[in-house]
Amino acid sequence: MKPAALLVVLTACTQHLYSPPTQAYALAPVHALPGGSRALDLEGSSHSQIFDPAFEAGSARLRTGLGEDAELSVEGMLGAVADGGPSTADRHVYAGRTAARFNPGHGAISFTTGLGGGYAPAGGSFAALDGGISIGYDNCTLVPIGSVSGFVSQPLSARPVDVTIPDDRSSVYATARRTVGNVVRGGLRLSLSPSACRAGHQVPWLTAGLDVTTLVDATSHAELVGLGVGIELPL
Repeated sequence: MKPAALLVVLTACTQHLYSPPTQAYALAPVHALPGGSRALDLEGSSHSQIFDPAFEAGSARLRTGLGEDAELSVEGMLGAVADGGPSTADRHVYAGRTAARFNPGHGAISFTTGLGGGYAPAGGSFAALDGGISIGYDNCTLVPIGSVSGFVSQPLSARPVDVTIPDDRSSVYATARRTVGNVVRGGLRLSLSPSACRAGHQVPWLTAGLDVTTLVDATSHAELVGLGVGIELPL
């Protein structure tokens, strides 16, 4: 099965092209950064349907604490379909996103909303809006996190993309349409310095998580299972 650009998902011998979200993976803490503090998140992830080539992504996110249990972030993402089929279409996606996160009362729940856009050399540009909720038991050792989010992604200059697979007798093209979806994610954050964390200092964290991303447009739908890892570095 051979996909070709943006998010291409194959079902049996049918190729379909979706407009993607601007964030592939994130497992942020429930509590927002203190006012004036900053952190850099570096993450990598892989997402696919069973037996299909994966969509692999890497991202960098700069988070800044605003005080009052709120923070802002900016991030960039580079993704690509890991496939070498007959299509010569560029398989990369480039995206950027800005977001705000709120942790009311410094409690166990936080809310996030984000806005961004991106570009795929083969399929054109797109814009996306997302929002979600996270819940977790914050501590200085091992933090379990669960989150649910939704998004809408709108192509802005969609172009037909060659999604031909070896079984096709002639070239096959697909064009991305408005896509809506949701992401359900669970994972763990591991502190690399519990004692410094208990003393009130920012410390590095390792993250790992599993997720399921659902994609829906006017004619089709798909579910991708993902695995992501990352590190948070205080600045």
